[in-house]
Amino acid sequence: MHRTVVIAGLAGVLVLASGGSSHAEPPDSFPEAVLYSVVHPGAKLLGVNDFECRPSAEHPEPIVLVHGFLENSYDNWASLAPRLADEGYCVFALDYGAYEGIPFGGLGSIADSAAELSTFVDAVTAATGASTVSIVGHSKGGTVPRYYVEYLGGADRVSKIVALSPPNYPTPGPPVDDALAGLNSPVDTVPGVQYTVIVTRYDQVVPYQASLLTGPGARNVVIQDLCPANTVEHTGISYDPVAQQLVFDALVGGDLDAATC
Repeated sequence: MHRTVVIAGLAGVLVLASGGSSHAEPPDSFPEAVLYSVVHPGAKLLGVNDFECRPSAEHPEPIVLVHGFLENSYDNWASLAPRLADEGYCVFALDYGAYEGIPFGGLGSIADSAAELSTFVDAVTAATGASTVSIVGHSKGGTVPRYYVEYLGGADRVSKIVALSPPNYPTPGPPVDDALAGLNSPVDTVPGVQYTVIVTRYDQVVPYQASLLTGPGARNVVIQDLCPANTVEHTGISYDPVAQQLVFDALVGGDLDAATC
């Protein structure tokens, strides 16, 4: 991610936030959700992080949502998380890599972020009684779970990783993390884990080819291969109806070629 773009965008958000704007209803777009999460620190996602939730027979695995770099659980998942909860999943959203006084996280190394994810998954499985979880991540939040299953014992706790526009391979500009080299050699997947990567050709942050996995157990979906007129970009992909439909299909092991445009 280009630092100047990030800093300029963050500055603009904070200027807007100082005006005290708010929403009567949860926002349904990424820019609105960013602003809402700044104006309302600690905003909660509807139906999410209920540690008394018990998985159903229909949806036996809790869903763990992992936000991206310079994001938080609210602005990343304000649209998708309530939909998953309404569908009957036990849904949990992690905030990680944050510093006091900064409204956005994902700032630590991939290794440190994966350690936070490990602790969170332990709490989710202990509370729900589930033996495994499915993880849905955006951007860096789609790469962090790979480190967790590769190095921190997550392969025994994670059945599926569904990643939206993750930086799985090096891209032009500042490197995401040295951890990528280890994660991709000799193969970029871990046995027993199902990987689904959902990308857009219009990604302005991570070239979509750098997201694609090649190892056993990986499925890659380019949104425009299904819906050529779709122009969703990096920050908006978790709000995109087609991407969300693909997430739901991936979680149940369904057909990824049947999206409704």
